[in-house]
Amino acid sequence: MSPNKLFPLFLLSLFLYLPAWSASPDNFNAPRGRFAELHSCELFAGPCVVNSEVNQPGNYQLRVWQFDDGRLNGVPVRGLSVALLEKSGENLADRGNASDAVAYLPPELTPAQRSSLLSWARQNTAAKLDDAHVKIAPLQMQFTDKQVSFSAGSEMTFAGEVPVACSVGGCGEMLWYQPRVAASSFVVDQLGQSRIIEPLLSMRWMDHGRRTLFVGRFGDPEVAIPGLCGAPKTASL
Repeated sequence: MSPNKLFPLFLLSLFLYLPAWSASPDNFNAPRGRFAELHSCELFAGPCVVNSEVNQPGNYQLRVWQFDDGRLNGVPVRGLSVALLEKSGENLADRGNASDAVAYLPPELTPAQRSSLLSWARQNTAAKLDDAHVKIAPLQMQFTDKQVSFSAGSEMTFAGEVPVACSVGGCGEMLWYQPRVAASSFVVDQLGQSRIIEPLLSMRWMDHGRRTLFVGRFGDPEVAIPGLCGAPKTASL
């Protein structure tokens, strides 16, 4: 769907899209943690900017999950991370399907952990992830109240921070997209700088200074109203 045919995504409609959570044994074991999702197009911007980008710049996407707790296929994943880099001929921020992808796993995993994390990555992309498109790299991800940073070796880094607070729409901007991650809460961060080089995808992706980064949590029992210009407010379903 082209942004020039979209209405802005208001807080209430976004809140209703977030998944319900019930207190079952399966949900207590469900994976949960923090995520960052970097796009190559603006997520929170004025309509002129979004319309100018709709046919080209949204074709790259990098998602990173850091697990706080839970299990994948019965395997504990607390403290583990996985990253998924994708490219497409479609706008990935607008629910386009990836044509190619590379998954990044941390070193020193057990066979069961590797299998579980790779299964998670494959479930989150339409692209084929064969062994040639799986890499081992030291995944470093740090979160603070206002900043996030990630690196996978020297060829993949980004950092972002919460932008200066303003009332929704007060800066002449709107939220046009939602995270591809099934988020229980999220904010839109301003990218400081990113450098992503991936020969397997013939990709050299550099960017800075734009609101292209979702940061939040997944799998939590509480759902939060998205924070567009600052921290979200927690709400229970």
